[in-house]
Amino acid sequence: MRMRRALLVLFALLLAAPAVSAQAQSQGIPQLVGTWETAGFAMHDTKNGFVTGDKQSATLVIKEQHGRVFSGEVSWTGKVTGKDTISGVIDKNGEEFYFVGHKDALRLGKLEGPDAMVFYYLSSGGDNPRAGYVEYKRKQK
Repeated sequence: MRMRRALLVLFALLLAAPAVSAQAQSQGIPQLVGTWETAGFAMHDTKNGFVTGDKQSATLVIKEQHGRVFSGEVSWTGKVTGKDTISGVIDKNGEEFYFVGHKDALRLGKLEGPDAMVFYYLSSGGDNPRAGYVEYKRKQK
């Protein structure tokens, strides 16, 4: 009887292990949905030279997230005003992420806590190659 009970417990644990593992993994994926506002940035491009956060702002809105994959839009104002939709993915390490603008640029980022991130912006070629970084803070409701 003890052997049978031990086998049943072992069998139940083996069945539950994948579910526990999947749950633990899903809990490790940060949730990015929300509105993020610039906390600072700097960049260089061929048309405007060096640009810093003075009189510049940007907003990143992550509208939807399915597991590690997310989408949304980014808009900016200042010397240049614009808007782009984005698609991105969170790295398996749960800290780094990558996203592309549907019109322009590749961005490589890192979460610096649940409500802070930085990303590095790279746009080669075209009529205005540029590089820079943007720090964002999640807008609290």
